[in-house]
Amino acid sequence: MNKSSQGLIGFQGGARLRGQLKKSLPGRPLISVITVVKNGAATLERALGSVLAQHYAPLEYVVCDGGSRDGTLELLRRYDNRIDYWYSQADAGLYEAMNLAVQMARGEWLLFLGADDALQPGFSLTAEQGFVANTIYYGDVFMTRRKRRYDGQFSAGKLARKNICHQAIFYPRAVFEKHQFDPRYRVLADWVLNMRCRSDAGFRFQYVPAVIAEFNDSTGASSRLRDRAFQRDYLGLVFANFSLFIFLRRLLARTLSWPLRVVGLLR
Repeated sequence: MNKSSQGLIGFQGGARLRGQLKKSLPGRPLISVITVVKNGAATLERALGSVLAQHYAPLEYVVCDGGSRDGTLELLRRYDNRIDYWYSQADAGLYEAMNLAVQMARGEWLLFLGADDALQPGFSLTAEQGFVANTIYYGDVFMTRRKRRYDGQFSAGKLARKNICHQAIFYPRAVFEKHQFDPRYRVLADWVLNMRCRSDAGFRFQYVPAVIAEFNDSTGASSRLRDRAFQRDYLGLVFANFSLFIFLRRLLARTLSWPLRVVGLLR
């Protein structure tokens, strides 16, 4: 572990800094699992262990810490020889950190795992099947509070209604050469990214029927916080990224639900 000489990163460490670089192999692309965390010492070790337990190789683990003060940094130091790369610095929010982490990761494919989530065997099983360029592969998550699997194959209409959990998505790096997470949306920028990828003719989505991760739907940010900017822009996002038919359906659904929201019968 060392202090960054450039001042851009507060602290950094990991096996990569000691010259232990993982590379893609023939027919087996390097996959980067990225965890963005702040004050997550209570749960990060479980997430970390779930990554280290995967049998797929080559697999890179990158952790972006937002300047934690609760013992997270000490945990990263303790696992310094098993994490490929980690850094700690104050950031401007979750999605700004995720955008930076993409630049720090070296994989041809990327998956974002929350510090309070955990990879499941379906991650390696999916990776072992191989990937086709410019295809976004996604599976399911298991919601730990609701005790159910979420949420099968997504049509365009379904994606306009609800999001695919990013904990279950393998993004090709090409996605981030054209798009990034929009930090104006503090909780649902990943949904906005998925909408934009869905409307981008350069990419296709492919569902795999496997549980990729356990998802904390109890205390995670997306479960606790509201994204007012997303709510404000939602219909415009649907109009920009889906067919007119899907937009009109969502407009009608929003219009019909408004009286119920006013009287408190629908959130």
